[in-house]
Amino acid sequence: MKKLLYLTILILNSNLHAQTFGLKVLSISDSSLITKDLRLFDSMWHCCLSNYGKKDVSNLFADSAPTVSKTNPITLLNFITGIDVPLSDVFGFKLVGSQILNDSILLYHLDMGWLQLAIPFNRIKKKLMRFESINFFDLNKFRYKNLTVYSMDPVKQKDLDGAFKKIVQTAKELDINIDSFIKREIVIYSGRTIKESYSYVGGLEYVNYFNKGSIYGGMGDPFNNIILSGIPKPIHIHELLHFLITFPCNQFIGEGLASYYGGIGATSYTNNLQKVLKIIKKKDIHSFTDLNILWRTDNYFNSVRGSYILSAFMLSKIKKEFNLKTYRNFVWHCQTDSDMIINLKDLYQVDSEKVLFDKLFWGKMQ
Repeated sequence: MKKLLYLTILILNSNLHAQTFGLKVLSISDSSLITKDLRLFDSMWHCCLSNYGKKDVSNLFADSAPTVSKTNPITLLNFITGIDVPLSDVFGFKLVGSQILNDSILLYHLDMGWLQLAIPFNRIKKKLMRFESINFFDLNKFRYKNLTVYSMDPVKQKDLDGAFKKIVQTAKELDINIDSFIKREIVIYSGRTIKESYSYVGGLEYVNYFNKGSIYGGMGDPFNNIILSGIPKPIHIHELLHFLITFPCNQFIGEGLASYYGGIGATSYTNNLQKVLKIIKKKDIHSFTDLNILWRTDNYFNSVRGSYILSAFMLSKIKKEFNLKTYRNFVWHCQTDSDMIINLKDLYQVDSEKVLFDKLFWGKMQ
């Protein structure tokens, strides 16, 4: 049985809420490799991704472990960014490496340009599969208000109480009605690290290769209401805040708010603040455009979540230097990068982005 076929997903269209995908076979030297199973997989995979975020696609999947979502084979596909890595790095991790797949299961390798992924396909049932369908995970289950936590470690009541208290406090400070958050039934899969979390839920060793230097982190899937948490804490407040803070804002502010109130990975945003401010000076960054380029091209800056830290630092600075009403008004009116810069210039009464950026980040080291 040929377990691996080289495929690629072409992203045809994307927006903040859903993406549409096309799928084609790559590097097929022999037409005999294009089997009926491959054609069926191609069709089902395209249908699954085309409808993700629009309607339930669980009918395309084989039976999987209880309590695990079957609506989508990639968690948070809409928001993952990254870079290619060698194929050997993709399949050199324990989940696939330790599996003995029977003849009814085909394993397809998908190359999406910046993300490499493995998807099992059950040729007998003619269904797509997730890795949890062929793995058993003995996780502890904890229920708290609208949260269901599956964790390898025990979850203490005080941790649940503390996390929810932070959510309520954040909602109050940002003037957000918390009712819609409480009505969302959110499932959290909690591991001690990114690698551990993704491996037992069914992802790759590092799903987001752009952040492959990161030990801790997480992702939130807004359509299935699922959080993958890879931090040494049972509740990932940063990711939960993304479910609370739903008003339109650009990524910089959105991640900054989640980082300011919920921390970054396993720590507060302030832990690496001095380090990140020094990088800005060393790299001679004087604009948000250059900052975005640094975020996309510097692996270390990205792995310490430099952009998140600077945004959280900026928000704390604005709240300190202006009143709470002005601070709220600012964060509620940054739907785009341009909105954010215009509002910042207005706040600080400057015309130049360089002067603005330097005022925010090049001042006396805090």
